[in-house]
Parts: sequence; C-alpha cells; structure tokens
Amino acid sequence: MKKAIVIYSKTGNTLGVAKRLSEKMNVEVMEIKVKDDNPNIMEPTLTYIPDISNYDHLIFASPVHGFNLSKVMQVYLKQLPDLENKTADLYITHFFPFAWMGGNRTLKQMKNILESKHCKVNRLTSINWKSKRRESVIQTMIENYSM
Repeated sequence: MKKAIVIYSKTGNTLGVAKRLSEKMNVEVMEIKVKDDNPNIMEPTLTYIPDISNYDHLIFASPVHGFNLSKVMQVYLKQLPDLENKTADLYITHFFPFAWMGGNRTLKQMKNILESKHCKVNRLTSINWKSKRRESVIQTMIENYSM
C-alpha cells in the first residue's frame, strides 16, 4: 500500500507534525501551496496541487481557521477526483482551548468532503496547540497512524 501525507500549513505547526509522522512512516509529505494564504480569501488560488493518483492511503492535515476547515484545504479537497478504493486518516491543528471550538467541526468537514468522493476515512485526530497534553496526543497519533 502506497502512502503519503498531504497538508496545508500556515504557521508551521501542521507541517511540523507531518514531518514527524513522515519520519516514522517513511512517506512523502506533499504541501499544498497557495498564491496568498490570507485566511479571509474565500476562493484561494492554489499554486501547487499535490497529485495523489498513485497513492492508496493518504493522511490529510490542516489547521483550523475561523472555527472551520481552512479555505485552502477546502478548495484542494473539493477539486479532487473520485477517491474510490482510497483510504484516509485526518488530523487538524488548532489553538482553541476546546475541540468543540472548531476542531471537531473541521474534522467533520474534511471527512464529509472525502466521503462524498467515496474515500473511506478511518482515524481522526484534533491537536490542540495550547493543551498540556499536546505532545502525548501527537505521539499517540504518530503511533496509531504508522501501524
């Protein structure tokens, strides 16, 4: 099974976690690039669109913006073709004190988009950057996702 990690990272937190996961899994990290990463742009222009056609399992990761999935990741996921026969795990990073302040909603948004494209979504992880348990959550996710 060929695997890859596809991320959008604005501040580097999501990317940092992806690099750690990539080292453990020995897989490629593909970072979505955008012309202007202002989170208020409703339809961002993607300048690098990772090609996932050769992968069977993907890990998608994004920060939370304004209590929702970042517009960049939304645009990327919505432009993907049908993902039948592909599986995915998801993680998000956020700075809110509680997951109900956007983390859970963001994971649900990602899952819904992917399932509408016939992708089977397995694991979901919300990483709260303010939490004292952050490192433990990241470590557990890396162990679970790399199995």
